[in-house]
Amino acid sequence: MRSPLGEAPTTDEGSAGTFEVSWFWDWVPGAASDATERSAWRKSVAGVLDDWVGEKVAAARAAWPADAAQEFPFTVEEMGAAVAGDLLERADDVPANCRLIWGAGFVGDEARWLPLVVLAEFRQARPDDSAYLMAVVGAEGFDDDVREPNVEYVSTAHGDGIRVLALARSEDEGLHGRVNAALRLEGGSGSGTPAAGDVDVLLTTRVTGLDQLAVIGFGVEALMNMIATQFAAGPEDDKTVLRLVPPAGSGLS
Repeated sequence: MRSPLGEAPTTDEGSAGTFEVSWFWDWVPGAASDATERSAWRKSVAGVLDDWVGEKVAAARAAWPADAAQEFPFTVEEMGAAVAGDLLERADDVPANCRLIWGAGFVGDEARWLPLVVLAEFRQARPDDSAYLMAVVGAEGFDDDVREPNVEYVSTAHGDGIRVLALARSEDEGLHGRVNAALRLEGGSGSGTPAAGDVDVLLTTRVTGLDQLAVIGFGVEALMNMIATQFAAGPEDDKTVLRLVPPAGSGLS
């Protein structure tokens, strides 16, 4: 378990080839969060980045030429503030039924990929349309895909889902990897069919680089398990992270 924040622990390890990758995921405070929560979260981000990459930054600063035209561009604290500020700004712009998640992938104790950013969208489950999630995640491909997507089914302790990984190309992002996943969280019907309390969680992220593409699917699967565990924990009124706000015009209530 790797969780300096104590809020959103790493859930699983994902195997990628001959090495093991562990994962850290954390919710970014939403637009409705208060100043105290945002300030505490900013400090926590600076703390974990110092823990993960502080020694590397210090070594780079020490090796910076004394006669260089410019000073070393940042400290760990400045880097943490910049990362946290950017994530908060992005989280403020997402729709009301969405939340932003950030994370990192580790090989051993080394942070290799960060920050990773995932958009989580919450929807009321559709009991009469079991196939719509397949279309939403592009299980049969999107127009930007350059090859047939890889589709994996994922089981968690509190619901099942699907994860789609594909290589894509777009004018804005160039060649990149996309991961679209859907998880149906069971609200406790026990019948095996969607109930009024069931929630669909859609996850979206994009990565560049073949190394990230090789591991990000495992990271999203770990995130799906983390969300399922959090959803099941505690009474209904404590699930503030997973509050459901139907999109405008969706017809859902």
